[in-house]
Amino acid sequence: MSTIMIIYSEPFLTSYLLALAPTATAKAAAETELADQLARACHSGKPAVWVDCRLLTTLSTTAAWLLWACQQRLQRRHARLVLYRVPAAVARTLRRTLAGKEADLLIVPTLDDAAALA
Repeated sequence: MSTIMIIYSEPFLTSYLLALAPTATAKAAAETELADQLARACHSGKPAVWVDCRLLTTLSTTAAWLLWACQQRLQRRHARLVLYRVPAAVARTLRRTLAGKEADLLIVPTLDDAAALA
């Protein structure tokens, strides 16, 4: 199973964008990088964190929990995490791993849909 790496991150005026992609990097290192990038996004003060998932083919259970935890942190300050272009396999992993808590994650089809929520 491949792990996740951040291929792009950018703070915008009303959001923080992260683009995720598979990598052959060691799982622990990749998950640490994801945790660091999500923490940076959460602390950016932006009202939304957009996560582009289109390049992912799989998602580890740890990555699923990291995304959920980021959403919880953002929600406490009335901000939101928005996942977009989520492949079916990744959506299944989120549902299976988070077992009911995946409803806390906002998933939309496109970046335009994510931006419309801001």
